[in-house]
Amino acid sequence: MKFESFKYRFLIASKNYSYTHQNQSAISWLDFINSLVFEYQDGEVVIAWNNPAPGALTFKIDEARFYLRGDTEKYSERQREIGLLDAEDPIKLKNDKFFDEIVQRVVDSAGYVKSGTTKSKHDLRIDNERQFHDEWANSAQVEMIDVRASNEVCTAPEMRFITQRLGDLKGKRLLDVGCGLGEASVYFALQGADVTSSDLSQGMLDATTRLAHKNGVNVTQHVASAEDLQLLADAKFDVIYAGNLLHHVNIEETILRIKPHLSKDGLFVSWDPLAYNPAINVYRAMATDVRTPDEHPLKRSDIQLFKKHFSNVETNYFWFSTLVIFVIMALAQRRNPNKERYWKVVVEEGNKWAWLYWPLEFLDKLLLRLVPPLKLLCWNVVIVARSK
Repeated sequence: MKFESFKYRFLIASKNYSYTHQNQSAISWLDFINSLVFEYQDGEVVIAWNNPAPGALTFKIDEARFYLRGDTEKYSERQREIGLLDAEDPIKLKNDKFFDEIVQRVVDSAGYVKSGTTKSKHDLRIDNERQFHDEWANSAQVEMIDVRASNEVCTAPEMRFITQRLGDLKGKRLLDVGCGLGEASVYFALQGADVTSSDLSQGMLDATTRLAHKNGVNVTQHVASAEDLQLLADAKFDVIYAGNLLHHVNIEETILRIKPHLSKDGLFVSWDPLAYNPAINVYRAMATDVRTPDEHPLKRSDIQLFKKHFSNVETNYFWFSTLVIFVIMALAQRRNPNKERYWKVVVEEGNKWAWLYWPLEFLDKLLLRLVPPLKLLCWNVVIVARSK
C-alpha cells in the first residue's frame, strides 16, 4: 500500500509544473513520466527510465508518511469544515514538500528544466557531470573491482603515497568528495575509517554502497556536488579526500566549501592531473568519449590556491618517465582511448606492468629530485593540506 501511495503522490507532484528537456529532440515531460518504471526493493523505491538517457534514483519509502484514507485535498477541506483542521493538513504539507523535492531530483537527473526557464552555465555543467557519471555507474561492474589491489598496486602511486601519509585511519571520520565508484571510500573503510561518501551522481553512490557491502564494510551516502556540499554547519572530518575531482570543479570555491568541515589539524588530501605534459594533452584530445568537456587539469596557479587557504601544503608528483606505459598502450597495443579509460586500465593491469613500472618509478624519483621543474610535466599531483 505504501508503495502504491508513493507512486501515486509522485505522479501527482510531477504534474504540478511543465518541464522541457535541454535537448530539444528528447521526449516530452508527459511521455517521460509515463515511461517511468517504479520498483519496490527492501524499503526503497527505485524510479528508473530509459529515455532520453538511462537513469535511476532510489528513495527510502519511510521518509514519507501516508494516511490510510489518502492525502486528498477534498478530505482536508472536509476536515477544516468540521473544525478538525485549522489550516492545511500538516502531513499533506510535509508530503507535498517531500514529493516536490523527489520530482526535482528526477528532473535534474534526467536533464529537464521548468518550461520557460534557462539554466545557468554552472547548473548545466552540474547536470552534464551528473548525467555522465550516472551513465558510467550504470555500465560499471563494481563486483569485479579488487579494492585492495586498486589502491595498493604499483601503478597506483598516488594512493600508495596518500595511504602512507595519512597513517592509521582507525576511528577517524573521513569524507570522500566525488567518490565515484567507491574504490577509495571502501578502501578507507577497510582501514577502519568512518567514511561518508559524497557525489553528485546517485548512480555512483549506489555503486559505492554495493562495493562496500561486497567488502563487508559500510559507508554513508551523501548526495551533493563539491561546490555545494550541503553538510550541516557543525559536520567535521579528520580527513577530507578528493581523488581526481578538482579538475572538474571550481577549485577555490570547492576549497572554501570544504575547509570549514575539517576538524582541528584535519587534513585535506587530493590528487589530480596537471595541464602541461604535451603527450597527455594529445591523449585528452583523443579520449573525448570518456571525459567531460569541462575538465580543466591543474595549473601552477591552482596549486598556489592551497597555499592561500592552508597553513601547511605538501605536494608530490607522479608519472613522468612512467608515462611510457601509456605510449605502449596507445601505439604498440593499439588500444582505443575512447573504449578504455587508460587511467583505470593501468591500475587494473598493474601487476602486468610491474616489470617496467618499478624501474621507471625509481628513475622518476631521481630525475625529479635533480631537475625539479620537470615536476610540472608529470601526469598527476598529490596535495596534502592542513587547515590553518
